[in-house]
Amino acid sequence: MFITLLDFSFTDSYTKNKQGKQNEQQESESIPSLVEISSTLHYLRNQIWNNNISKSVIQIPKLLRSLITLATFRIGTHLREEIDRERIEVRHWSRQCLISIQGYGDEQDQSELVNQGYGRVKSLSFSTAGGKGEEYDLDIYYGLHDISTFLRELHEGRNDDWYPSFQPLPLLARSSEEQIVEEGSNED
Repeated sequence: MFITLLDFSFTDSYTKNKQGKQNEQQESESIPSLVEISSTLHYLRNQIWNNNISKSVIQIPKLLRSLITLATFRIGTHLREEIDRERIEVRHWSRQCLISIQGYGDEQDQSELVNQGYGRVKSLSFSTAGGKGEEYDLDIYYGLHDISTFLRELHEGRNDDWYPSFQPLPLLARSSEEQIVEEGSNED
């Protein structure tokens, strides 16, 4: 149900918006779906934190890709601010899920995240070029802190009592840095 909810509600809303065919009634109908997605993502993030289930989440087909897609979705301009706010909330909780997976993830999880474009997600989280809803100093600070930690752990490895340890992963670090450069966030 979770993947269906993500794939149908958000992608369908994005497609309609991109084609310019979404009318006032459809927009108001999409709000409960966005609220439901945000709630589900919040629940998933809490499950990852409380139960250390990042390995299980990574193994669900399409879930990681859906989280990456939702986390990098750029907010458009709408006449209704509430819709943009709900989409920002979906993007926020998608990013929180990915941060949790990365934090609790082992070497295999780091590899899967990087291969799915996690470096791009991290760069968009602090980039002021990310569009509406991104120009907040505290968000930029936390985004820079998170990507710094992520890249440092890939370069140096992680040896921690609280999180899974792994050896340095220089190829993954290089791939992540390339994703950041491709996104243009290294200039921000």
